[in-house]
Amino acid sequence: MPTEIRETIREIEGEAEQLIEKARADARDILEDANKQAREILSSEVFMDEVESERGRIISEAKEEAKKEIEKSKVISKRISSTVATKIDTFSQLMADQIRGIN
Repeated sequence: MPTEIRETIREIEGEAEQLIEKARADARDILEDANKQAREILSSEVFMDEVESERGRIISEAKEEAKKEIEKSKVISKRISSTVATKIDTFSQLMADQIRGIN
């Protein structure tokens, strides 16, 4: 009977050791996998590429909008200059007529 108990205990201890070794191996695999993924994430340029492309898109859109605003401002400026020139001509004509006594 004591021999059977010892054999059973040895079998249980052997199974426990196998389970522990398997658990350690699984834990090592999980940690290696996690470390690998962490290294990939940390060294990944994908995120920076996405940020860079988004930045470039925003800058391009801003430049286009600025060009449109500049063109719009030029048109308004020409219209104002034209209106001012017409008003100056009209005022000059009125002053000349006033001096000559035409009015």
